[in-house]
Amino acid sequence: MTWHARHREHLKGLGLGAYAEKIIARTHEEIWVTATPSESLALGQSRIGGVPDLPDGVAWPRQRWTRAEVQAWPEYACRDLDEAIASGVVTTEPGHFAAALPFVAQLDLRDVAPFQTVLPRNGHLWLFADQTSDGGEVGGLFCVASAWLFEPRSRPLRRAMPPPVPEQFAAGSISFAHGTAMPDFHDEHLALPDAYWHTYESARVAVQQPEPRHALLPGPDSGAIGDVPPPGYTALLRVDTDDALDMNWGDAAWITFAVPNAALAEHRFDGLIAIRWYG
Repeated sequence: MTWHARHREHLKGLGLGAYAEKIIARTHEEIWVTATPSESLALGQSRIGGVPDLPDGVAWPRQRWTRAEVQAWPEYACRDLDEAIASGVVTTEPGHFAAALPFVAQLDLRDVAPFQTVLPRNGHLWLFADQTSDGGEVGGLFCVASAWLFEPRSRPLRRAMPPPVPEQFAAGSISFAHGTAMPDFHDEHLALPDAYWHTYESARVAVQQPEPRHALLPGPDSGAIGDVPPPGYTALLRVDTDDALDMNWGDAAWITFAVPNAALAEHRFDGLIAIRWYG
């Protein structure tokens, strides 16, 4: 019996047969990521937080604003910029201002190859995001400034020297496991009657990932900001608020990195976005 068939029979047994297809359509298998604080990480080891291990000649990603852009900012934002320049977080360069993006995650793709067929099976992927900076709007969702680096080859790595950044997180080694994510009872796509709340939540909690809910290739989230990821994108990595790593995206919030489907199908990460999700 397939996973979908088993899940359908389980929902019927709970009296949710009339809603089984809607629930199954919003239920997804994902790769749960467990982060364990660590001060001793091998070069190239998968991690959330800390600092990345980069190939020689690869620079830490930075976001930039032209002087014309800054001139259009409101007064409070200009004051924040002045403070960031004084602290060294923002540097002035010919024609623009620049700031290094906080490092979020490093993935040795060999670690995740046994769990999925979507991502490249070799190489390293690095993800960066600044939750305080505007990254534009995609599909009606407001993004934060983000960047990615991808090295498909096996190259020597070096522990990067972190530049001044708006925030830095404690390091955590990460492990992976198969998991299942059922949608929230209030997911607007389900429209479940209130009378089923206790029955449904009992079933969902039984398979729910323990917090913090870091996940690779996670299922969609539906909340106050809309559906994440937006149409045409695949959710790549969800990084939850994690007190053990001094990582806080806000109240009931997390960051989801997403990649355009067309790029990911070719093992590219062009157009990657980062969305700060909140319930």
